[in-house]
Amino acid sequence: MKRRTALDIKKEIIKLIKKKEMSLRALETKVNTNYQTIKTQTKELEFFGLIQTIKHEKSKKNGRPYTSVKFLKTP
Repeated sequence: MKRRTALDIKKEIIKLIKKKEMSLRALETKVNTNYQTIKTQTKELEFFGLIQTIKHEKSKKNGRPYTSVKFLKTP
């Protein structure tokens, strides 16, 4: 199996969050990679102004804090 590049992972993240805002854990599952990779790639995408990271106090499902990301509309 060929190893995916960071660019491939970023493309998948953008494709998924263009549809709807997602938590980092959901992205981890959908992109099929580990949490640290998702966190690193979203930080880089946020630096370039493509996405926004949102820290939530509580999840409606379990009451725990979580982080989600959403795609920013391009001009």
